Amino acid sequence: MSRRVKILSTQLGVLFLILGAWQFGVSDASLPYFSRPTIIATKLYSLLGQATIYRHISVTLTEIVIGYILGAAFGLSLGFILGRSKFLSDAFQPYIMGLYSIPKIALAPVFIVWLGLGMASKVAVVFLASFFLIFFNTYSGLLAVNEELVRLARLMGASWPQVLGRVILPAAAPQIFLGLRTAVPYAVIGAIIGEYIGSNEGLGYFILYASQTYDAPALFSGIIILVAMVFVANSALNWLENRLIRWRHQTGQTVQM
Repeated sequence: MSRRVKILSTQLGVLFLILGAWQFGVSDASLPYFSRPTIIATKLYSLLGQATIYRHISVTLTEIVIGYILGAAFGLSLGFILGRSKFLSDAFQPYIMGLYSIPKIALAPVFIVWLGLGMASKVAVVFLASFFLIFFNTYSGLLAVNEELVRLARLMGASWPQVLGRVILPAAAPQIFLGLRTAVPYAVIGAIIGEYIGSNEGLGYFILYASQTYDAPALFSGIIILVAMVFVANSALNWLENRLIRWRHQTGQTVQM
């Protein structure tokens, strides 16, 4: 049996163990609060047959995609600039650390005051949640680049684009992708928190409404949809990472950051 099959078997075994304990461990008295996997599965199947849930998914997914793309663009750009410039890094570090120390959830009401209850305020929360994780990982990845290799490439006549594409980015890529993957669940959390605070649509609103009406199957169905979204996004990023930095699997080595 291959290692991959063993891992998958273990993962499925743990999942079935948890679901079994949940299914048979919930009493009838606590059923309205915890529900059961079979009831949740039936509810989820019913919801996926209705157009309403797809509207909520579409709203939340749009907020996440726009905010995440903007956060990634700014995080990668600023991380690269500061990671390659000691002067700019020292000059802007106090401001960046000051902004990073502010709880992102605390800024959600501020964005709603500034931008209203529409999609813009949720995108802003997602942007902030994504930006700092991507920025700091990109920044640390660039700082860890071996400058001796950069100078050696330049001495051998490599142009700056060649040095960037053949030396700097491959060395920093694992850390950059770590930031991109780590930011995904935080982007989802940002969108949901924004919808909790003020919204009349989206998965956050759907889950909040389900909790207020003690509809546990609907509540857990919404959470399952969110988990599925994160899983798909991380799988896509893993696939992209494997395509872009194949040398990690060819050599069996990982750049340590």
